[in-house]
Amino acid sequence: MDEEWVSLCSCLSVEGFYIAVRGSVEDHSPPKMFFSEKAERFVCSVLNLEPQCLALKLKSYIVSGLDSMESKHKIYDHIQMNYTNYKCEIIEHHNITMVGWPSELLPVCNPSCLGGHAQVQALLTVLVNKTCDWTRLTEEELAERIRNNQSRQATGEVVYKLRKKCAPRTLRKSAPTVNNKEERNMDENSE
Repeated sequence: MDEEWVSLCSCLSVEGFYIAVRGSVEDHSPPKMFFSEKAERFVCSVLNLEPQCLALKLKSYIVSGLDSMESKHKIYDHIQMNYTNYKCEIIEHHNITMVGWPSELLPVCNPSCLGGHAQVQALLTVLVNKTCDWTRLTEEELAERIRNNQSRQATGEVVYKLRKKCAPRTLRKSAPTVNNKEERNMDENSE
């Protein structure tokens, strides 16, 4: 197969590489790879790896199943905590809730707004002991929470805090323009 790649690179004047590794632990075939000259220099100088090391890293990644583990974390790796709309933006939107938050600190709020040393210490203790953690809700639990929150909002309790509306722009951003030469000359003479 290497001969075909060499002829392909010379005929079409393309550069590149391929690495084929086993897909499971049961398969015992060694990695197969091809690197054109420039592609090999790229891997060595830019990626700072030997081609064989790159192939071994790929094999380790594929065989270990890290790709499936990583995909679980990719889903939620960019969630920003929204304390003011915790019930809507975190619980209902991401289908998770925080269990074990100290009852004296309810409702869940930004730790910088807790107040005294005792409250911060209570929160720190449950976080260090890992008694406060995120839990995924079942579909039934989520539906029940949404119904409960909507009924409480309908009775007048502030469950979903509305965002402020943007103020309308009243001022123009650009400077006034001069339309004719006379106005321009008048401005220059006044200076």
